[in-house]
Amino acid sequence: MTRYKDGLERVDSIRSRLAGNGKFVRGAVFAFLLGVSQGCYVYPTISTAPVPGARLRFELNDRGRVGLGGSLGPSAERLEAVLQADMDSAYSVKMVSVSYLNGQSNRWTGEPLVVSKDYLRNVTVREFSKSRTILTAAAVLGGAVLLIATRGLFGSGTVDTDPPNPNPPGGPSFR
Repeated sequence: MTRYKDGLERVDSIRSRLAGNGKFVRGAVFAFLLGVSQGCYVYPTISTAPVPGARLRFELNDRGRVGLGGSLGPSAERLEAVLQADMDSAYSVKMVSVSYLNGQSNRWTGEPLVVSKDYLRNVTVREFSKSRTILTAAAVLGGAVLLIATRGLFGSGTVDTDPPNPNPPGGPSFR
């Protein structure tokens, strides 16, 4: 910890730990980006027939877990897919992802699947949310301002008037 004349303290050890641990920083950035990317959308229950191309989320009932177990696995809980056609008794979709009861999930790459409407407990549609997008943008902007302010990226314009220590602790010794 470095103490300055005006009494402010700067914690260098935290910065060095974060900078030295690339896995932590990458994980934090990944978690942040994941939250930001999901923050702009909501999934309201569908009230009208969805249009082809809409991104839907299906929550399976017990019959759906059994009926689609051969295609998705026996513990599938929720599907995300892009609607191809809305038929009377089923949805024809291209799969995006499957979430399981144990919390795991799998990404799919557009494989076709027909899902019976009898297999579904709930159907929601992915919609863009202006309010969440504004809040997310404000959070990102606030984070950037905080980063700039705490790292002194613009400088404060003051000069440290203390002379440097000729013999810092643990530093080189010229004898």
